[in-house]
Amino acid sequence: MFVLALANVPTILTVLIGILLNNGRLTDLHARMASFESRMTSLDNRFTNLENKFDKRFDLLLSKVIEVDNRLTRIEAQGH
Repeated sequence: MFVLALANVPTILTVLIGILLNNGRLTDLHARMASFESRMTSLDNRFTNLENKFDKRFDLLLSKVIEVDNRLTRIEAQGH
């Protein structure tokens, strides 16, 4: 019985070492995923800022087009 137990010791040690190594890899993966998540949050913030800038510039451009349209309408009304 003791001989059978000794025969299984290397297998048990190999499995335990594998579990420890796998746990270390999972910890590394978790750190990488956290880093990736923070980078994605940063990218999302940059896109939000860019979208706000485009919205402001579009509103400014639209107001200028409306202003030019109003002037053109007045000039056409004066010519008739």
